[in-house]
Amino acid sequence: MLSLLLAAMLAVPGWAEPARFMADSNGTVLDTRTGLMWQKTDSYHDVKKGMNWYEALEYVDSKNAQKFGGYDDWRLPTLNELQEIWDPQRSVASKDGEPIGLPQVFASGGSYYLWTGTERNLNNAWYFGLGQREDYWNLKDLGDLDQGVKMVRKAR
Repeated sequence: MLSLLLAAMLAVPGWAEPARFMADSNGTVLDTRTGLMWQKTDSYHDVKKGMNWYEALEYVDSKNAQKFGGYDDWRLPTLNELQEIWDPQRSVASKDGEPIGLPQVFASGGSYYLWTGTERNLNNAWYFGLGQREDYWNLKDLGDLDQGVKMVRKAR
């Protein structure tokens, strides 16, 4: 039923599908498809260094205490949530100038690898490589690849 409605709307001259990602002036990006709100930048923009998983959790706690974007319920994304926003056109560049798979609405100059809240076991957690949609896991106390954080929260 929804696909029929969308097809009918697209047939109307001048009607365009609304943008999936909408940036707000408070430093957030809303994904209208999933209802998730993302941090427009990432932790590298703030602290200018990578971090291990425990530091990533502390970063989120700090941003929640500051009520980043007006909210205090930010968290690390799941591996699936990061995979969902990956853009194969790779129009955004990392801090090292490498193309990464984020939609253009997100800020360039951030981390190539992002920590997730998805744990592999007691000592390991997954992180996501934005260059080629790569899933990796690492010891939680290692941040050897300048992993960063792109916080997320449920907007609705």
